[in-house]
This record gives sequence, structure tokens and C-alpha cells, in this order.
Amino acid sequence: LKLMSESFERKQAGDPRIFGNLPFITISREFGCRANLLATMLKEELDKSGKSWQIMNKEIIQNAARELHLDSDLISRISGSFERTQMDEIISALSSRYYKSDRKIRQTIASVVLNTAIAGHTIIVGRGSAAVTRGLHPAIHVHLIAPVEWRLNSMMLRYGLKREETYKQLTETDHKRYKLIRDNLKGTEAIEHLFDLSLNCSMISHEEIVKIIMKLAQMRKMV
Repeated sequence: LKLMSESFERKQAGDPRIFGNLPFITISREFGCRANLLATMLKEELDKSGKSWQIMNKEIIQNAARELHLDSDLISRISGSFERTQMDEIISALSSRYYKSDRKIRQTIASVVLNTAIAGHTIIVGRGSAAVTRGLHPAIHVHLIAPVEWRLNSMMLRYGLKREETYKQLTETDHKRYKLIRDNLKGTEAIEHLFDLSLNCSMISHEEIVKIIMKLAQMRKMV
């Protein structure tokens, strides 16, 4: 809530990116790559430096929900969904006491992400965070990738899912995440240029990924 209130002051002061002088890390991922597990392991290593780090993932949605007086599940669906038609929005406006447009919801989520990064010492998982926070330093933007077949097998083994439903969920989620980042970039640069590290989870263990990120963080004097 404190981050939310500070966002309005920063907007009045100009470009909020000039306030970014504390370290943060963003983790983006293809569907099936375990970003939350990596964030937990990475936090354990970062905390050893003497400064406590926090992880922001679902909390971003919950904060946005409180700001908009909406159910967090509703916001989660909208923030990761495709654009609705104008008629869909009109129907929603008539049926919801606390109706907010998709654009307003996405803007609020982006505001939470940005102000979380500005607060520093945070690992931000997903929500297009690499695009939202571009230009803020010091930062490390990580992208977890893996071949489709590896991700399919990983998800089916982890959750006991059938191949067909897993593949459908994978393709839809990958597209939504790509679109979220693209929309936040607004055509200013190529998505692949956002990331400092693109790491193949089928070839590199989480333990190795943590060591790579920690080494880069040390070189950039973030820890």
C-alpha cells in the first residue's frame, strides 16, 4: 500500500525511472519453467549478503486487487488474457459494481511492478516485469526457456496432466506472456533484447542458474 501511494508522488515528479538506484531482479519464463522455485532458491543466496530480499509474484495481483476493490482472481484472469471486445466491457460494466477497464487493471499492475522495483531488493516473477522496469538500474533480467517437448514432459510429470490438455495450456500461456511483454514495450524494442540472461532449463539446473545470477549480481555490485 505504501508503494501504491508513493507512485502518485513519483508521477508528479516526472519519469519515475530516475528513482531506480536500488537493485532488483526480474524472472520471466516460458510455461513449464519453474520461476517461483528459482526465486525461492535465489532469495536464500541473496539473503546471505546481509540484506533481506523479497519475492513479488502473486502479491502483485493481490495489491492491484486491493487498489481496484476487485477480486484478485478476476484481475489475474484479465491481466493475462487477450483483449476483450468493447461489447464485453459494456456487459461487464453493467454487471459489476466495481467495474474497471482492462486497461486500468493492467496499468495498476504495471504501477505495482514498477514501484516494487524502485523499492529495491526484490525478485519480481512474471507480470511483464522486464518490460515494465526497463531502464531502471541496477537490475538483472532473467528469461527461463526450454524446448517445448521438455516443458510438456515436465508439466505432465509434475501435475499428472494429459499431453493434449498440457500442450493447449502451454501454447496459450506462452502467447499470453509474450503479448503482455510486447504490450508493455509498446514497440520500443525487440523482446529478446530485454534480458541479460536467457537460460535453458533443460540444460542447466536451478542450482547452476542461481550461481550464474549471483556471479553477475556480484560483478554489478548488487550484493
